[in-house]
Amino acid sequence: MIRILITDDHELVAEGLKLLLGNESGLLCVAHARNGQEALDYLEKETCDVVLFDIDMPVLNGLDACLEMQRCFPVVKVIALTMYNQPSFIRQMMKNGASGFIPKNTSKQELVEAIQTVLRGERYLSRSASQVLLDELRQPERQPAAFIPELTNREQEVLRLICKGQTTAEIAAALFVSPYTAETHRRHLLSKLGVRNTAELVRLALERGLAD
Repeated sequence: MIRILITDDHELVAEGLKLLLGNESGLLCVAHARNGQEALDYLEKETCDVVLFDIDMPVLNGLDACLEMQRCFPVVKVIALTMYNQPSFIRQMMKNGASGFIPKNTSKQELVEAIQTVLRGERYLSRSASQVLLDELRQPERQPAAFIPELTNREQEVLRLICKGQTTAEIAAALFVSPYTAETHRRHLLSKLGVRNTAELVRLALERGLAD
């Protein structure tokens, strides 16, 4: 029996995956983690064969969690199951140790195929992810990246902590500043990077590699 841990902060997505895979012979969804940290905590006590990881999650995102999981639990196979099908995310997840990458709009057949493939010790890229990377390679001239304003050292520190899911109070404590100062830095980041909220800020930081 293949034991699967679903890691996604959306309850409906997780429940849908449980129903989808629950009817497949030989597959067992053992638990649902709402972020990368919960997944790591689960593996400290229990075992599984495959972890399905979303990328954009609170507390600990899929990119960082994947890297940590490969360090602590290298025998567990990680498959990125996400709505982000951009080349940067595909490359980074695979670099961080993922064995597979598939979009959330994939078919049940392809999901099962991905699980079986990674358990054979092979890597699996969905047809759409492979096409995205192929299209990128075929472009004779790369379009210049969107302009990103230069961030101060302190803004970079705050951005990294935001991407780790820390609250304003936690950021203030970590940087030895007042919560007001931490919140001011957050507002400046929103304005400087032209995004509307923290979720968009994290998404942009991950896509552009601003929080490395």
